[in-house]
Amino acid sequence: METLGDRFWSIIDASVDPDMDAQIDTLGNALADMSRDEILAFGRDFERAMLAAYRWNLSGAALVINGGFSDERFSEFRSWLIAQGKAVYDAALQDPESLAGHIKEAYGAAFEDFADVVIDVYEAKFDEDYPLSESVLPAAPAGVAWDPNALGDLYPKLTAKVAELEG
Repeated sequence: METLGDRFWSIIDASVDPDMDAQIDTLGNALADMSRDEILAFGRDFERAMLAAYRWNLSGAALVINGGFSDERFSEFRSWLIAQGKAVYDAALQDPESLAGHIKEAYGAAFEDFADVVIDVYEAKFDEDYPLSESVLPAAPAGVAWDPNALGDLYPKLTAKVAELEG
């Protein structure tokens, strides 16, 4: 199965923009110039990045940042995380507290539409349905589950940042 590897992240990094609509346009334009195989490889790399971020420690961070939790909201958070670029993504995988410097608004770390760009471009360009993914999420995120009563202690920087933004 072909992947784009480093090129995936260079495409994501080149699209980073505080304006989500502009970021979608930039990513869509980059994908529109790709071949079918390249678009599919990009989609597989996106799925791999989503899966790699399927971790308990990131789900706890998502709950603190976004003020609620569901599978859908966690997926939207992971899409947002990828949209921040490789450096932010890699740092968050190592330490979710690193996101405190990247949160611009309380409850705003979700980017559902970003995950749909590859599908939308593929379907518009080739006039056919995007091939269904065969990847399946594990039964639970990787790592150690958190205690909902301890989130403030687990994520003090994120908790303080959200409180400041709410302020």
